Formats: sequence, C-alpha cells, structure tokens
Amino acid sequence: MKSIIGHQNPDTDTVCSAIAYQKFLAVKGLESKAFALGEINNETKMVLKKFKVDSPEVINKLPENSEIILVDHNEEGQSIENFKDLNVIEIIDHHKANIQTDKPIKIHIEPLGSSCSIIAKKFLAKKFEIPREIAQILIAGIISDTLFFRSPTTTKEDKNLVEKLNKIAKIEKLEKFSLEMFDAKSDVKNLSTEKLIKADYKKFDFSGHKFGIGLMETTNKDFGLERKEEILKYLKKIKTEDNLEAICFSVIDILKRENYTLCSGEKEKEVLKKVFDFEDNDGVLFKKGLISRKKEIIPILENYFNK
Repeated sequence: MKSIIGHQNPDTDTVCSAIAYQKFLAVKGLESKAFALGEINNETKMVLKKFKVDSPEVINKLPENSEIILVDHNEEGQSIENFKDLNVIEIIDHHKANIQTDKPIKIHIEPLGSSCSIIAKKFLAKKFEIPREIAQILIAGIISDTLFFRSPTTTKEDKNLVEKLNKIAKIEKLEKFSLEMFDAKSDVKNLSTEKLIKADYKKFDFSGHKFGIGLMETTNKDFGLERKEEILKYLKKIKTEDNLEAICFSVIDILKRENYTLCSGEKEKEVLKKVFDFEDNDGVLFKKGLISRKKEIIPILENYFNK
C-alpha cells in the first residue's frame, strides 16, 4: 500500500490534498492511505468537522522501504523522520523542486496557489466524479493557501478551479466560509508558545545558511504579538535545538495584508531589515504587503545568500 504524506507541521492544504489524492487513487483502483506528519491545526479541524471527513492518522515514521507519495512538499528536511529509509514514488507540489531521486519517478510540480489545486485538476482532467465532501475540502485547501485569493501566489486557475468545484461542493457564501476558516486559524489561546511557533514552521538551507521560518496567519495580530516575550524566548530555544543560524516568526494579518516579524537575535534582524526594508518598532519588524513565505520571502532570501 502506498502512503501519502504532506509536510511536517501540516496545514489545511497539506492535509486536504493528501486525503483527496487518496480518493483519486481509489477511483483508479489503487490502494493508498493518507497520513499527517503532526497534529492537525484548528483551521483544518474545523474544515474536516464541517464537511464530515475523518482526520488522517498522525505518524512520524513508516516501515523501511515503504512506498511514499509526497504532497505539498519535496524537501527531505520538511518530510517524514525516516525519509532515507523509504521509497519516494511520486511528488505533487506547488513549491520549487528541491529533491534528487536515484530513479525516475512521477513528479507533478506546478506554480499554482495550492496543492489542492493540482489534485482538483487531476480529477477534472480524468473526468472522475468528485464526491461532494472531497470538492469541499479541496476548496478549503485552496482558500487556506491563497488566503482566499489575497496571496500573491494566487493564479487565475485557482479561482477558476474553486468556481468549478463549488458547483459540486455547493458552499454558500465562500467569503463568509473563508472568514470562518481564518477565525479558526486565529484561535491560538490553547496553544503553547512553542506549538504556536511550530504550527506553520519550516526549515530552509540558503547556501549553507540554515534558517527556520514560522508563520501565524490571523485576523487579529494581537493574538500573536501579545505573546512577544515568550515567542522571543522560544525562538532562541528552537534555534539551538534545530542547530540553526537564524530563526524568525512572522504574524501575518490576513485582512490588512501586514507582516509583523520577531527574530531570535540581532544578526538575523539586521539581515531582514536590509533585505526587506522592514521598519523596526520596538523589536517588532513591520512591513505592509509582505505576506507570502513561498513567493515573497524565500526567493529573496535565497537570492541574498547566493550572492
């Protein structure tokens, strides 16, 4: 049996694309199972509960030589703990390619706003019937990753796919639904500070410079910034544990399109101020419009360190 896994610290796009691809393969007569590499966040829990879809089993390892399909990522550092013991047979992703394989495999990487967009395209291209609940969670994944089309990662095709999917999903008032999702995402009062940082956290290697970058997308920035001192404390802890050169945590105000970033030290703060022209307001870096880690933050940091 093939195992479908998204990245560590799973978000709604990762979870929903894995579940939907399991259904796609089932229609083709192939047995597979979707897993999550970490605790499901509040937004994703709300989506799965609303549409009566079971949460995937949470794992951190699979038996040696298991066949795995990667969705919504293709970097070993963001994947399953015993990645080197497993056989990657397919990748479906909307991020840049960062993986090398020792044999030819299926790879579908496309610059769309979400991995759910790619899965939706696969269903439509094959003219497979899409169950209503699968159409619903595919829409949720697209809305989540594109911030309901506010993110610069959004494409015209993402919008067209949501329109087609909603003929099946029949979600009334998509704008209202998106705000319900973002409100659930903003509810972090029961999260420890460390879990808050790692809820949407990824590690990157920029020409030998190891960075950790966490995000909190919210409708109320104060839910994050009121915990500033604790966040700074745990950033330093995670920096040491993950053997990083730098780590930062950005609170993204979805509705106002604003970025409020905290850094673990002065060195990375100066780098970010230089690279992104942040304003420094009492240790909180601020910039209007900088909201996409994938399209706006990572490529610019890569370019900076490559030089």
